[in-house]
Amino acid sequence: MTNLLPIRLAAGSGPTFGVDDLACAAATHLGFWQDEGLDVTWTPVHGGVAAMQSVLTGETDVSYGGLGPVLKFRAEGQPVRSVVSMARALAQNLIVQPDISSPDQLRGKSWAIDGFGALSHHMARLVVKALNISEDEIDWQAVGPPPERIERLLAGTIDISLIRVEEAWSLNNDENNQLHTLLGFTELKELVPLQPHGVLATTEDYEQSHPEELHRLTRGMIKASRALNDDFDAFDKTFRHHVTIPVPDETVKEIWLREQAAGSFAVDGEATEQHWQAQIKSFQQLHPELPEITMSDVIIDNFVADALTQLGNHQN
Repeated sequence: MTNLLPIRLAAGSGPTFGVDDLACAAATHLGFWQDEGLDVTWTPVHGGVAAMQSVLTGETDVSYGGLGPVLKFRAEGQPVRSVVSMARALAQNLIVQPDISSPDQLRGKSWAIDGFGALSHHMARLVVKALNISEDEIDWQAVGPPPERIERLLAGTIDISLIRVEEAWSLNNDENNQLHTLLGFTELKELVPLQPHGVLATTEDYEQSHPEELHRLTRGMIKASRALNDDFDAFDKTFRHHVTIPVPDETVKEIWLREQAAGSFAVDGEATEQHWQAQIKSFQQLHPELPEITMSDVIIDNFVADALTQLGNHQN
């Protein structure tokens, strides 16, 4: 397609993609955004907070990051809103040092996160809450994206971190370390059924001045999510291109089947009222110091609604 519209995306996941971010990778790698007439450029940043700040300063147009920073910035009066969801859950494991064998032993330990308020911190707080552990009993340390957190785990200078499932598989199967998974994907899903996830977000000014770009962005995002959900070959092709961790074929298939069964792919863009009212309530319970916000404050639902009018709802 000629006359592509440019759009600049800030990637809160940093320079790498994992399963949690794979819909964005697929939208680019499998050509869905190009087919929609977009010329997408990426700016890697460290965490969703930095991604949202990048949009607010005008360095980029749209951010990819966890939903938490969008809710927090909006509660603090910043004119930001979510356009479309990239996923509906997280594909992560809780990796710990060998001396930790039960959740009770997490108290007093150091826990690596991307940054305070980032997706890794948001999910970690929910895990701690579900385990009836006080946040004051955790030594939170802002370390950076997954590669930095893994480096600290391997060096033994951090005790705990939520790590992408493919990275956790690699660590668990590397005889050169004694790290292990304390809580896997299934256990975390049972512990925290409503999980924070990635969204694409922008400012009200960009929303009003560039609606066509956002319509195209949303359609491409939903098409990419559906391709990952419906077609293992599309998942495998994107995974193999963007995920640098060597993972055997059967494990990639296992990850895909688990994500599909859990409904982790945002096949309809996930802008439903039920989902977001629950997310906002969960966020406000973690942040009672912030002003309350409403769904209309933080969700631009017309882009997803218009995309579904054209594409139809996904047939699960």
